[in-house]
Amino acid sequence: MLKFTRIVQNTKGVVQNLSRIHYSTASSVELKNVNSEDVKVSNDPASKNKNPKSILQFRNSMVAAAFASLEKESRNEIQTPQTDSQIASAKSVDELLAISQGNGVSRNHALKVISILGDWSLEGKVKLPDFEGDPRFIKLCKMLMRTNVRANNRTMARSEDLSTILSITADDEAAKLVANDEAAKLVASITVPQMVKVMATLTQRKRRSMILLRALSFNITRSTTALDLKQCGDLLYGMAVLNFPDENLVQRVCIDACKGIGGDLQKSAVLGSILTSLGLLKYKDNAILEASCQWMETNTSLCRPQDLFALFMTMAVLNYKPLNEDNFFKKLLPQLSQTDAPKPIVWLDLVWSLVLLNRATPELINTIFSKEFISSLNIVDEQSIAHKLKLVNIDSAVRYLTPSYTGSTLDIVPEIRNVKLLRTKDKEEMSTSIIECLKNLISEKHFKTKVDSNMGFYFDAECYFDNKCNPLLPENYKSLPEQRKVAIFALDYHDMCKGSVEPTGINVLAMKLLAAQGYRVLPILYTEYRSRDKLVDRVRYLEAKLKQIVQL
Repeated sequence: MLKFTRIVQNTKGVVQNLSRIHYSTASSVELKNVNSEDVKVSNDPASKNKNPKSILQFRNSMVAAAFASLEKESRNEIQTPQTDSQIASAKSVDELLAISQGNGVSRNHALKVISILGDWSLEGKVKLPDFEGDPRFIKLCKMLMRTNVRANNRTMARSEDLSTILSITADDEAAKLVANDEAAKLVASITVPQMVKVMATLTQRKRRSMILLRALSFNITRSTTALDLKQCGDLLYGMAVLNFPDENLVQRVCIDACKGIGGDLQKSAVLGSILTSLGLLKYKDNAILEASCQWMETNTSLCRPQDLFALFMTMAVLNYKPLNEDNFFKKLLPQLSQTDAPKPIVWLDLVWSLVLLNRATPELINTIFSKEFISSLNIVDEQSIAHKLKLVNIDSAVRYLTPSYTGSTLDIVPEIRNVKLLRTKDKEEMSTSIIECLKNLISEKHFKTKVDSNMGFYFDAECYFDNKCNPLLPENYKSLPEQRKVAIFALDYHDMCKGSVEPTGINVLAMKLLAAQGYRVLPILYTEYRSRDKLVDRVRYLEAKLKQIVQL
């Protein structure tokens, strides 16, 4: 992402300093990480004192000009392959600036030339004094700053604004230089359906332009125009794909989606899309989840199998059970069979979901514990870690939470239990901070850290106390009424639902499994414990929590 961090004009109206231009790249991993397009401009007080025309004014002028003509140029501009080739092949400042002397030079050409010069300046290939006073360079700068007076004196038609914004989502140079205020003005000038279209375009092109996304979120959230179910689905899908979980926008969408579900809904497809996106966003809104469950229970004949799969998966991820759960599961579960699953992993997801919801029958569990089924999952590389973890989770639930189960287990393929567990940077930081606090309370010989549960997850510390909260050595611990075995379990941002401060379904299962093994589980929520607080405050917090759970 190209960033102009300082462009200051001198008294002669010439750009005096393109001090920093740098590129940043990001890889795209499934639906979580997408390339980010953002713009930052540093405020240099010294530069502002020297020149009343600040960098922000300069850049906004450029952007305004680019916005005003972008769509028109994209439709009507004469193709100039010779000029484009001349810019691309230029090896010197003189060759680049010679572009300004040709006929039909557009603002797009000027922008490309100035961008290349800035890049060369950063790399040390040229120096600013080599071209800042050149009349040809000044001419190109003025081209970018030139505004269309007639366009400024009238309100652009909304359709033209929409075309302009859609062009920006596809135009790298415009997106790199877009300013917050200009984006806000453009987005505010279009209708809500058009805003949804812009979000869909960004999603389709995997363009995570934070400036446009924030402007869209703000304007859709404050609008009084109701969203239909299709629009709700498009917005939620866009937020999931672009990893933009804006809670205000999700909350607004959920409100309108609930109204839509209560209306004349005749198909389950859009509902399945909404539920899938909520699961990916880990956003728990009880109202829309309950409305979805009630509609699918009432309209079972209208539900596609894939939408029922999506419902159970999202319920499990968010640890949600409907109000009339007995009737709900009794009616909907018979609607699904293994043949309805398009892939083996979909069936594994269903069984895993029902285990998390404590609704998996022995017959269902037994369907996945066969060498034929596990072989069909094609668990051969690092990409299959999620599959392995789900199998281990189910196996652990069978062993510790379902004593009456007599079917097959992972003993048929025990090597799957040797799965490599990964922890995020945020989780590692929180865990390290908690352990630091624990060291200030008891000796290191009294606890273990980063304990592999062998059930598909780590927990952060294992320690032992008597009923007066005095620490015990691990080797001295015995399962006696007056002794406690404590598992400290950190829950960071990714372990919690959005919209409702609750652990996700897999973390609820993890704590149940630990409790079934005799642990007193102490969850440490990121909303209560902050790694960057003062050490004394963190130690006091942990001490109070330990006393509370030990003395229960």
